[in-house]
Amino acid sequence: MVVAVFGDAHAHAEAFDAVIAAADACGAEQLWSLGDMVGQGPDPEHVVARTRERCAVALMGNHDYGATGSAEPNRFGEPGSPAVRSIELARERLSEADLDWMRTRRPAARRGDVQCWHGGPRYAVHEYVGASNAADCLAVQRAGLGLVAHTHAPAAWHGAGAVRIDVGVPLDLAGGKWLLNPGAVGAPAPSRAGWWDALDRQAADGAWWLLLDLEGRTATWQRAPYDPAPARTRARALALDDAAITGIGRQGREAPRRRDRPERADGRGGSRR
Repeated sequence: MVVAVFGDAHAHAEAFDAVIAAADACGAEQLWSLGDMVGQGPDPEHVVARTRERCAVALMGNHDYGATGSAEPNRFGEPGSPAVRSIELARERLSEADLDWMRTRRPAARRGDVQCWHGGPRYAVHEYVGASNAADCLAVQRAGLGLVAHTHAPAAWHGAGAVRIDVGVPLDLAGGKWLLNPGAVGAPAPSRAGWWDALDRQAADGAWWLLLDLEGRTATWQRAPYDPAPARTRARALALDDAAITGIGRQGREAPRRRDRPERADGRGGSRR
């Protein structure tokens, strides 16, 4: 079976629709979403509705828990900030049916020999899997293949370290355990630019997603170009675009708290959900 895997759509309609169209064009038989359907973007109802309609796997991310009321908006920033406003917008716009459906979702799933998490295998919601903790994550991963999101950065880990990925070039997943991140759909890859400025720069190259051939044991990272201007216009009208917000640590991740630190040496970002 060929599966399209993606995460971190972050309420961005154009980026999300571009990935869905690209996945369909590539013959994907199923779509798997790794969470963070909402947060930061202006289109929560669109992304949630299409995820419900199209995705065979639909995980919850930390921003999604904010929308359902399981996490308070102030965990994502200062009161009145664009990040907090985006959570409030999702609560306002999502229907009761959408919210009820989201409350049935979980931050982790397993399909055969594939485990999926929004964050990571040790902390399904909040863990940021990176170079400092990927080996530890692989050690506790039970399945041959693991899929994570949350960092917004495409990556592959195998054995002792990171493996180079090239867009459009299949990666052979033979031999031992693998842990893959498809990259983000509606969020920028880590950048010193603000959220929306970074999206403007990266949109021409495209939103990230992963074409996974489960029988052939290959993974191919893909990008789906889209026009970033319409979503940014909507975001400005909704007070979600603040060009003064810069830095990787403030791109819509939860504000640091005693129990929810955004990045630690062990990759932990908070308690289990």
